[in-house]
Amino acid sequence: MKQKKSKKDMTFKERIVEGVKEFLSAYIIVFFIRLFLIEAFQIPSQSMVPNLLVKDILMVEKLTMGTKIPILNWKIKGFLKPKKNDIIVFISPAWESPGLSKELISLLTFSIINLDNTFETPKNLVKRLVAEPGDRISMSNHILFINGKQLETESIGIVKQPIIERFKYAGDATFHIYEENYNGKKRIVQYYAPFEKREDLEYKNAIQKLTNESLVDSFGFYREYLLSSFPEIYVPKKGDTIKIQELNSYNKYLIKLLIERETKKKIKISNGKFLLDGNEIKEWKIKENYYFGMGDNRHLSEDCRYFGFIPESNIFGKPLVRYWPLLRVGFDFNEKKKTIIKKYL
Repeated sequence: MKQKKSKKDMTFKERIVEGVKEFLSAYIIVFFIRLFLIEAFQIPSQSMVPNLLVKDILMVEKLTMGTKIPILNWKIKGFLKPKKNDIIVFISPAWESPGLSKELISLLTFSIINLDNTFETPKNLVKRLVAEPGDRISMSNHILFINGKQLETESIGIVKQPIIERFKYAGDATFHIYEENYNGKKRIVQYYAPFEKREDLEYKNAIQKLTNESLVDSFGFYREYLLSSFPEIYVPKKGDTIKIQELNSYNKYLIKLLIERETKKKIKISNGKFLLDGNEIKEWKIKENYYFGMGDNRHLSEDCRYFGFIPESNIFGKPLVRYWPLLRVGFDFNEKKKTIIKKYL
């Protein structure tokens, strides 16, 4: 049996070949661990403050939710379903591929060369899951209602926090922090305090705007009204048949986005009717389960209120551990009321 040479007995060429083999072996192991089991994720925005802060680095585990294979767009089925109050990591339903070559470069370089997940075109997002398939959800002046039940909401206090844009300090703002409680599951959320005093965004006015038929075709004009309120919407589950004309305008807009993504075709609006390939759609059968996620920092979060429902196939992980910064290392990502009081008040 031929014995393996020690490195000091190897020629220069043999040492180079051996080094390349060792590198490739390690690379392949890390590649598969990152692809199927666990991946680092840095929080890029303030959407989950005060629970997750800008520059927090998490390890995201992919086994339970089922990982998503990039480029091939395959979902490997997990063994757990996302549940309300979970913090989930997912591919934004609004994300569009910049091209297979850029996706491949990002994948093979472990996103060190990051071409498919930028500030301009965010791909991977982290949000709080607030509604599951089959739920009905609405919001009235910051208060969430799930299946007609109002979430218990307790004010903690008003605090001043820095605003961070693209990892740079951009001034201070005041936020009102609350504790939400749904069926015994508590979480800390916050809203931009000055917004609470704006009379033009009171609930009745917001709902009137968000049920205006013109919203479906001119959504950008109505975005601001969603910061504090929205009418009841239904989160679709697989197999549902949605009757489009029975929906309020905001719910209709979200279903329009869903159909466009399921068909990869644009819906045209004519006299309030949905036209696909020139034919009117009166109802739509849902192909998979959908979820509704929001940021805990409700006024600084681009979430399902704007980009629509999250397909189950887009959800690929949940935070396992925060390992940076060192003072915030831990497995619990939910701040507690007493911690918030101690930290901010």
